[in-house]
Amino acid sequence: MRTARPGRLGCYLLEDLRQEQLEPPEACEPPDGPLRPRPGGRRRHARGDGARGGRDPEHAGVLRRGVHVLLPGEGVVTRRLASLWRFVRPERGTLAVTFLFSLLGTGASLYAPLLTKRLVDDVILRGNWPEFPSLLATMVLFGAAGMVLGGFSSYLYTRGSSRILVAMRAALFEHLERAEMRFFSRTRVGEIVARLNNDMVEVQGVLVDVPLAFVTSVVRLAVASAILVSMSWSLFLIGNVLVPLGALGLWLTRDVITRMSRELREKNAAVGTHIIDTFTGIRLVRGSATEDVELDRFWRENRSLVSSVLRFQMVSSLSRGIPSFVLACSATLALLYGGYMVRDGAITVGTLVAFTAFQVQVISPIQNLLGQYVALRKGKASLARVFEFFDVPAEEDAEGAEEFAGVSKGIVFEEVTFAYGTEGRVLDGLTLEIPAGGTFALVGESGVGKSTLVDLLLRYYEPQAGEIRLDGVPIGRIRRSSLRRRIALVSTDPYLFHGTLGENVRYGAADADDSKVADAIGRADLSDLVSSLPEGLSTVVGERGVTLSAGQRQRVALARAFLRAPEILVLDEATSSLDLLSEERVRRAIRTLMDGKTTLIVTHRVHAVRDADRIAVLSNGRVSHLGTHAELASLRGSYRSFLRVCDNRSDGSAEGSRV
Repeated sequence: MRTARPGRLGCYLLEDLRQEQLEPPEACEPPDGPLRPRPGGRRRHARGDGARGGRDPEHAGVLRRGVHVLLPGEGVVTRRLASLWRFVRPERGTLAVTFLFSLLGTGASLYAPLLTKRLVDDVILRGNWPEFPSLLATMVLFGAAGMVLGGFSSYLYTRGSSRILVAMRAALFEHLERAEMRFFSRTRVGEIVARLNNDMVEVQGVLVDVPLAFVTSVVRLAVASAILVSMSWSLFLIGNVLVPLGALGLWLTRDVITRMSRELREKNAAVGTHIIDTFTGIRLVRGSATEDVELDRFWRENRSLVSSVLRFQMVSSLSRGIPSFVLACSATLALLYGGYMVRDGAITVGTLVAFTAFQVQVISPIQNLLGQYVALRKGKASLARVFEFFDVPAEEDAEGAEEFAGVSKGIVFEEVTFAYGTEGRVLDGLTLEIPAGGTFALVGESGVGKSTLVDLLLRYYEPQAGEIRLDGVPIGRIRRSSLRRRIALVSTDPYLFHGTLGENVRYGAADADDSKVADAIGRADLSDLVSSLPEGLSTVVGERGVTLSAGQRQRVALARAFLRAPEILVLDEATSSLDLLSEERVRRAIRTLMDGKTTLIVTHRVHAVRDADRIAVLSNGRVSHLGTHAELASLRGSYRSFLRVCDNRSDGSAEGSRV
């Protein structure tokens, strides 16, 4: 079995730690040698559990440590940003044109003060009024040109940056779709939503907004400064003598801004998560009459968020206010000194007016640069949060993995051991053989590993020891997608998306034609339901199928299974939540679906296992008894206890055959 490793992007971060003389664990060396950019194609992910996003106890400290190093380390941030260049590359033409239009607009705005100088010196002071109309027309022309160029620049920027943002979100979405299941068992949905939405916007800002604004501001600052020096180098020095003090104020608050920005993002995610949890479980909230409890919690989390927002705003205002105050003082000094120069005849009034206008052209890009620096510090916190999720290990098939060819002999679990995280072993050396084409049932107390066996068969998790084989082929050598397409799982609470009934039936078999859908609906005993709905298959079923009964949702899941025509059918407590009438209808559909398929039944109900070809009783992570219903019923042990509990249930109740 391969050693768990962080994802490739995580190893890039840890490689940076080596260069900063902070040695990461040996497990972070990628399996294909030293880290280097891939020449092209899709990025590969190494398997493992080393991401904080997955809250894996073994590796959580490593990547958390990596993130803390990332925040102050400029080299680390540069490398991680460089890995995102692939999202910018398709839009580099659009951004280049945006930059060009921005420069042209800057040129138009910089020419205006020179026209103002001529207006004051030549027209107003010297009385050369015949020149006034041409000057006015030129000023209007350049103003209109600046407005048009600015409009085009804004449109192109919005188009390019939006596409980059969508591409980055899609990449993270795709990565998380393939993340190992343990990540989802330990990460809240609201946290995922926050990082895909809010944090990605900040990362896009660092990737696109900051560089574009930086280059534009530097060019504008350089040109305006050169013009100011040409007007009066001494006045230029006086007007900018205090600027370094403003930069010092930003430098002193940089780490505080980054830390508080991360805290703000995490609290914002907590509020979003609470909203999702509350309204996803609104039936439980209403049924428990805990609306006030959830509202109080909502208020507490929002008060904490507002408190963080206010603290961040104070620090942010201070970091922006100090430079702005310094720049205002610099402009005042320049104006005072310029007045003395006009009095002494060193410069003209028009030159002073133009200089003051150009001083604004200098102050504006400086303020913009300082603002972008604050945005960069905020973005670094979001960058760390986004890359935590990019570093989550993804499922990866073994080299040369083959397609699933079906089951003609059987499924074998040999000495399989499995535990969730650091908890005790759920399966401890379990050995079990399930013949092909028959019905095999698993019974036992809750927590003995019945559903875990199903998860291992679907390769949601990998065993820590032992092996699972399908027709003698180790399951690790079979492509996951190929295997899962041939296994149909019908669970106790099937998931329905907020969409139409037809979309939910077709889920996983979107290319099925109408005749196959109609056949699946008929075999799943859904025809009466479809005909009773005014919009038939186009009826929207609501989130999680809330408009349907439990039995109807179960039959929708069975219709899905019929459409997929699986090799292996897994019934995991498929009828445990149904009343007797609904259960009987579902059981008839299940018997039709089971015909000719290798069927694995996980249940607490006697009637579901009575006709099984073989029954395995699980206890303490192993198979304690194995045989037919008649054989096991004649023995003392767990199965007899199972039957006794069922017999003690009240006859005719929906719980009458449940343990």
